[in-house]
Amino acid sequence: MNFFFLAMAFLASLFFLARSSSLLIRSVTGIARLMGISEYTVSFIFMSFATSISELFVGISSAVNGTNILSLGNILGANLVNLTLVIGISSLVRGGIEMESKVSRGNFWLIFVLSLFPLLLGADGVISRADGLILLVSFFIYVWHVLGEKEYFSKILNHRPQGLETLGETARDLVWFFAAAVLLLLSSSALVWSGVRIADKISFGLFSFGVIFIALGTTLPELAFGIRAALSRNGSMAVGNSLGSVAFNSAFIVGIVSLIRPIYISGLSQFLFVSLAFVGAFVLFNIFVFRRANISRREGAILIAVYLAFLAIEFWTKNG
Repeated sequence: MNFFFLAMAFLASLFFLARSSSLLIRSVTGIARLMGISEYTVSFIFMSFATSISELFVGISSAVNGTNILSLGNILGANLVNLTLVIGISSLVRGGIEMESKVSRGNFWLIFVLSLFPLLLGADGVISRADGLILLVSFFIYVWHVLGEKEYFSKILNHRPQGLETLGETARDLVWFFAAAVLLLLSSSALVWSGVRIADKISFGLFSFGVIFIALGTTLPELAFGIRAALSRNGSMAVGNSLGSVAFNSAFIVGIVSLIRPIYISGLSQFLFVSLAFVGAFVLFNIFVFRRANISRREGAILIAVYLAFLAIEFWTKNG
């Protein structure tokens, strides 16, 4: 198939991914106002799942087709992008983002531990169905924990009063939410279809292609959400969505994919390199927020530099 056509399809799918995320942030903000609960809880439950639909679709499709190493690469790459580019760029456009101290000092470390599970389980070269079950159980325990401590996440988005007019607005928000989720699913399908064919033409390994190209595409919703939330002075939503996506990706999606078909890791050295890059980025992020529960513009630039350094090493080792 013509490479130009594939490239145009890939770029178009990226555009619709970004557009659907823009619709999602508007709808979820309205839902948060009606429910009168915290930014972090709403962004974790609603947006983290919605923006991770693309990763979930990649995972299920890859597992069914027997190429779930592409999904694992996508998950690891997307987690790294969420911690570096998404949070880093969000802090740059706003001059820094602030979070609630309870979130930064407690739940970030819990997500860090949760995100380590697939890395540790895959260190022997395979993430089995039993490993997948462990990941799913761990994920639902964490969700239960988040819901149980939602009273600590106190910053609420201008509570929307009750009334018939409000109910109509909320119904419209829900319609847009699910419509945007469908658009996200369709655009991610086109992204995978065109991306896999491009990988074949440029002779790029499935794991590496997932880590770099697919991951950058599937994290566009998180990036758009983070920028919009930061510009709206809702820093907790930006960070909550990014880290919620890491939790969804690491435990829920990897768990589902490995239950469908065990994930066999052929290139352990590359898997370990990406894993170490992710661990380093997460430790650095936690150091930043531990001191004063925010990410400054300078610290955001450091996170972006970490990802750029990772890309440079990745391409250098592939061409070396």
